[in-house]
Amino acid sequence: MTKKRTQEVLRRMAESEPELAARLVVMTLPAAAARLEGPLAYDLAVEELGTWRVGVENGGVTVAPPDGSPVDFRLATDAQGLAELAAGSSPLKLLLGGRVRIRGSRIKARKLGAMSDGELDLGDVVKHGGKLEPDVLYRALPYLVEPGWTRGHSFTVRYVVEGERGGTWYVHVRDGQPLRVTSEPPEDREVAATATVGIADYERMASGELTPTIAMQDRLTEIAGEVYPVTLIGRWIERSLGRDDEEQRRESEQRAVQQARAGGGFNGASPEGQGDPAQGSQLLGYRQLYALWEQQNWRASELDFTVDKEQWLATPTAAQESTIWSLGSFYVGEERVTADLAPFLLAAPSGEIELFLGTQLVDEARHAAFFDRFGAEVMALSANDLRGRMREVEEVLRSPWREVFDDGLRDVASRIKARPDDFGLFVEGITTYHLIIEGFLAVTGQTMIRQYMLDHGLYPGFCEGFGLVERDEHRHIAFGVRFLKEALEQDPAHAATIQRAVHDLAPRAAYVFVPPYVKEAREFVSYGYTSQEIYGYAYRALKRRMGVLGLAIPPPEELMPGPIGEPATAEPAAAG
Repeated sequence: MTKKRTQEVLRRMAESEPELAARLVVMTLPAAAARLEGPLAYDLAVEELGTWRVGVENGGVTVAPPDGSPVDFRLATDAQGLAELAAGSSPLKLLLGGRVRIRGSRIKARKLGAMSDGELDLGDVVKHGGKLEPDVLYRALPYLVEPGWTRGHSFTVRYVVEGERGGTWYVHVRDGQPLRVTSEPPEDREVAATATVGIADYERMASGELTPTIAMQDRLTEIAGEVYPVTLIGRWIERSLGRDDEEQRRESEQRAVQQARAGGGFNGASPEGQGDPAQGSQLLGYRQLYALWEQQNWRASELDFTVDKEQWLATPTAAQESTIWSLGSFYVGEERVTADLAPFLLAAPSGEIELFLGTQLVDEARHAAFFDRFGAEVMALSANDLRGRMREVEEVLRSPWREVFDDGLRDVASRIKARPDDFGLFVEGITTYHLIIEGFLAVTGQTMIRQYMLDHGLYPGFCEGFGLVERDEHRHIAFGVRFLKEALEQDPAHAATIQRAVHDLAPRAAYVFVPPYVKEAREFVSYGYTSQEIYGYAYRALKRRMGVLGLAIPPPEELMPGPIGEPATAEPAAAG
């Protein structure tokens, strides 16, 4: 925080809560004293708070209770005097007014002027041996956060810091009014979220050593309730300390992209001629044509991303990158399966199967358009067309994804295209596509990610669309199981084909669940779920579907990269 802003905050604080202002000055003494030329030793006595011995020598700083040893001078004042002095008020005026009293060397006392020369950096406080006080910092928020930043927002967040110097604080956001911080819950509204962290990790976050994104990723911070309000307050705090400039630039650029792309779909009544100039209709853009088609189906173009956009803009870069990776498998995968399903349609062994696969092809195209709209209008990806954005996202996908989709699905689709009358190959393809890609991999990821977002109030428009995608996937899987069951009834020899495809692809597909920040696939946490829960959900779903076929699967230690957990008492429910 700049010198000018620091002094402005202290002046306002001194007028309303001088004792709080003095506590803030005392808390930051180690960083301020580090600017002094040593050797120097003095006692600071603040009437309402106590006395501290400040020592500067050989580049080191100590702030501790006085030990009775000689000092260069003693400075005595009250809380308001200390706050005014730190805020840049004239020392001479305060001395003449009796607010500040100096006993000892006044020449050396003049050195204190250098203490207010630099910026306020909480990291420097910790670096020079100081301790950050959560009570001081939370109570200072009404002075640090500009009321205008909160315009359009109204909620309360409970903060719990565990350990010595910890406590509980309620931060009330009031739509353009100054923040209000209390130790009691609100009587007129529900608490939107509770953020809990230990004192050591709190200090690391407050000092800038640990980012909130990493703290959540490593489960050092636990959030119960909505994530967005906690994210907003965190961004406002970072902004007040001068640490949010890069995120603000990123937000501004993405907001401009969002606004430029808003309303790109077709809205309003269907034009005569459906966009065909031969029918006297005006030419429509590609997205308009897609939106027009959607108006006769479920419509990705009409999902409301208003809240999603604001939540995305408030999300720090590191957390955005993690989300892009998480959704990238679906983003690129939906377009990939749309293209790879075409050979299946051409090789359908019956009219009924052909009709169903035709509807699935339409579904997959709709899913691809849904993810691309979210990537274009919410995530503000750089490219201006679907394939460009896909290539952008595909760069973050890891080798396990490529093994499953390129070596697995695309390979079998190419072979089906070359040999459309090979029924055994078609059985292998349905096993790969419906049992592994959709049943084992996609639905597990969809269920976990969507449930996490719903539990934490994230991206409501995306959750609505993702639920519709997941519902479609379950219908596809049901078809796949039905087809494979009939194939086995016709010829039990197909069991070997199904089991071989499962044994070959499922272990590789399981590694797609592993986030890029994880060093060990055996044990990790993603979207609040442990690897045991994720692996267990996928394994049990595959086992149940194979059971319907009358086929067994290997034990989990042969299929999964790590152990599986027992079913949770309230395992995430699939969208239905």
